[in-house]
This record gives sequence, C-alpha cells and structure tokens, in this order.
Amino acid sequence: MFKLSFIAARSCVVFAFAALSPFLGRSSAQDVFREVTYTYGASPTTHFAELDPETKRVFTGEHAAMATMKRHVPKSVTLDLAGATRAELSVEYWGGHIGTAGQRFRVNNHDWIDLPQPSGTPTEPQRYYRTLLGNNSAPIPLAQLRDGENAFRFTAGKQIAFANDWGFYWIYDFTARVYYDAAKKPHPTGEMIAPSAGSIFDDTLRLEVAASSPNGSIARVEFIGEYDDFDWDGDGVWREWQYATSHGVLHHHLGTVTRYPWRLKCDTRWLPDQAQPIRVRARITDSTGLTYLTPPVDNVVQRRTHRGVRMVKCDVVPEKWMSRAGKESPKGGFVLTPADLVGATFARLIVSTWSGDVEDTSVHELRLNGERLASRFGEFHNYDQDAIEVPLGRLKVGRNEISLFSTFPGHMFEINWPGPVLLIEYKK
Repeated sequence: MFKLSFIAARSCVVFAFAALSPFLGRSSAQDVFREVTYTYGASPTTHFAELDPETKRVFTGEHAAMATMKRHVPKSVTLDLAGATRAELSVEYWGGHIGTAGQRFRVNNHDWIDLPQPSGTPTEPQRYYRTLLGNNSAPIPLAQLRDGENAFRFTAGKQIAFANDWGFYWIYDFTARVYYDAAKKPHPTGEMIAPSAGSIFDDTLRLEVAASSPNGSIARVEFIGEYDDFDWDGDGVWREWQYATSHGVLHHHLGTVTRYPWRLKCDTRWLPDQAQPIRVRARITDSTGLTYLTPPVDNVVQRRTHRGVRMVKCDVVPEKWMSRAGKESPKGGFVLTPADLVGATFARLIVSTWSGDVEDTSVHELRLNGERLASRFGEFHNYDQDAIEVPLGRLKVGRNEISLFSTFPGHMFEINWPGPVLLIEYKK
C-alpha cells in the first residue's frame, strides 16, 4: 500500500527551497488580502471540540468528562481593517458524530453564522461523514469586525439524523481573511510567465511568475490550478481550485517557492485525464503578510502521448458509511466499463477516512468486492488520506463494491464524503 497521509499524489520538483502556507477560500480574478490563522496547538492536541450545549445525554465511563465540558475560548485574532472591502472565515473541521447539525461560529458576540457544508450529497450533508479542510469560506459582515482584536466562538447543535443526543464535532483551525481595495493598500504584484494561455503539458507542468512588492521582499509564491481531481478538501467539489490545508498550511496544490527565482516543475503523472483545459494562477505574499492573487492563465491543455490516468468516482456513497464492533458497513462503490480497463498497468484507490487505525489488534479493514484490500492504514481518532494499491486482478467489469469491517468496540471506522476514487494508469 502506498501511503499518502497529506503527501500529495502529485509531487513537485522545486528549483528553490519550498515551504507551505495558508491559502484562501473563494476568490475573484485578482485579489489583495491578508490572512490570520488560529492554531489550537501542537500535536497531539491539534483540535478543540464543540458539544451541543442543550444535550440531555448522561455521560458515563470514559466520556464522563463531557458532562462538565466547557466551551473552548480561542485567543483573540488581530485583524487589519484599513481599506477592507470584505472578509470571510475558512475552517478545517471534522464533522463529528453523524447527523450533527448547527455547526456555527460568531464574531464579537454577533449573530451565529453557519459553517460551510459539503455539496452534492443526495440528502442532508449531516447524514454523511465529512472532514472539510480549509478550501471553504463563510462571509463575515465587515460591521461585525474590529480593527485589532476579534473574538471568535463556535458551537454545535442537535443531530438531525441517527440521533443519540450527542451533537459533537472538532475544529482543527480557522483562518480569518480580509480583502482590501488594491488602490488603497500598497501590495505585492506579479504576472504569470509560465504556463501561457494555450500551452500544452504532459507529465510535467512548468510554473513561473514574476513577483515584486513596494513593501519589501517577497516571502513566498504558491501555485494553484483549477482541474478535476480527488476531492482533497472534502467540500464535495471535484473540479475547483485545488488545495487543502492542515493547520493553515497548504497541501495538495501545485507547489510553493520561498526564494527567487519564482519557478518550479510540478510532477503531474498522477493528475487524472482532464476533459477540458485547466487554469493556473499564483498567490504572491510579501514580507508584511499581504497577498496578491494573479489573474488566472486560461486554456492550459493536458496532452499525454504514451500513457494516461482514468479517474473513476463512486456512484454509490452510503449515508453513515462506517463499521464498528463486528458489523460490516453499507456497501458503496463504482462501475467499470470494458473501456476503463483497456491498457491498464496500475491502479490505486484514493480514500479519505476517519479513525482508519485502532489502538489494539482488532480487525479493521477496507474490503473490495467482499475481500480485504487494506487493513489499518489511516490514523486512530483522526482523519487521513491514503492511496491504496489495487491489484488489477481484483477489478471487474460492472459494479465493484467497497465496504468496511471492524471488530473494534470503540470509535467507528468511517469513509468521508464524497467517497473514494479509483485511478487507473494505462498505456496508449
């Protein structure tokens, strides 16, 4: 089994030392903004929890402390509002106990604002396991913010499905982002050098940008692309500006450079075949923390000569897709046509899980067509993203079923929305 666990399926060869940094939620053609990320703490205390404050559940045993659990009070977040035009919050969170709704935040004791939920679910998103990793945004009215320190609070609500009066979830980190009027805020600027509109790439994508700032030096440049891929950030959107964050740090993007020259080569061998051209842009951050997002370069065409990568998405993703205490999970899966397997040389299943490992010797496995494919490959009591090698002989034309089976009596082994994808490498 090939383990991802936050190592992107695409690795980038960087011509300068690379570091990662936070990114933004939704954006326009070009933006100027500043981000402040609240980080709860170093591993292993990397999250804080929210419990439905109106629960009547009686907590006993190992959960007895929840009866007196206090709401976490994050430290104040200092924001610069001079010249601000809008603001938003991006959040990394585990959706928690199945069915938990009322996941909200507020600023400076103003009204509660809903956290973003994944899209595309056949029923309410709370009926599916979910972990959202930073590529999301909830607008914050500027009138609710202060120039200086701002207090953010979070809360949980009732379970709207599969309820046992235990609405509960985790927040890993959150990022407050303030956008500015570019005419009133000296800021970094730049333009893409490579790729150019209409350019072609195969298994390597060359990226370069010219960057400068009136405020001083450039701290870093981050490249992102809009294309179809596994849903690394868990928002239910397949084609988007691809990235996810972990404690405010960017992952699963095209790459980062932290010194001149601002260029790199990105290994795109496992980027799935694209049905339409991709788009590319750069995020340029200077030493003062201001960031400029370049306009996108359109019509960048993927054209491979000798090989390709098919991506097959699950067409069945069950509600409450989990196993625990010897009960097999519902079955999800995908359908393969004869054409999907033509020329196939290698296959891997990309999957996002929660509590994919255990702390004892319990059986804890993912099954393909009723037989074990992988065992104990995620993280205990946390989310993980993994690439599991699939022997070609295990695949069949028609429906292929994915299920979980765990004998562990503790936390469930869960698959996150929108489900796994199968990547099939093939020769042309």
